[in-house]
Amino acid sequence: MRKIDEQKKLKIKAAVMTLVDQDGLTNLTTAKVAKTAGVSPATLYIYYQDKTDMLSRIYESVKDELHLGLLAELSATAPDLAAQLRAMLQFSVTQYRQQPRAAHFVQALWTNPEALDEQALQHGTELDSALGQLFTKLVADQAYVNLSRPAFELIFATPTQLLLRQPTVSNEEVEQLIDVVIKAVQQ
Repeated sequence: MRKIDEQKKLKIKAAVMTLVDQDGLTNLTTAKVAKTAGVSPATLYIYYQDKTDMLSRIYESVKDELHLGLLAELSATAPDLAAQLRAMLQFSVTQYRQQPRAAHFVQALWTNPEALDEQALQHGTELDSALGQLFTKLVADQAYVNLSRPAFELIFATPTQLLLRQPTVSNEEVEQLIDVVIKAVQQ
């Protein structure tokens, strides 16, 4: 068995994110990834089974990086659910502002779930994740509307969607939108 070269794996990840950002998901090929990463096409198959596996594992990694620190942020916030939701939305906005390429990559795959395997689709929605815990509280609280998880995910993605469309939007406008999102899910 060949040894895993973490530097090559990082180059592949960077190449995938760059190509998705520049050319879109539909134009992504393993040949382009290999060329951009400066590795042979066969090297990709040391790390990934196929294109779907590659996109899925990188998506999981990037999503984890974007959510890194969220649980600590929620723990430091007042226990009331509205404050927790506000903290989660503000955290997401901050992460998206600091890591726009990562945000664009996650967005591209979020809107094209057919490019991901089932494991990647479920990643981050487990009940032990920060978002999973927050969703469990939301569903149990009678002060909030009874929506499905996908419906809540769409509503809560609104501030970051605005940032993806208009990266220079003011903090004041983002905060207003966060207020609207929280009010929209309250009974």
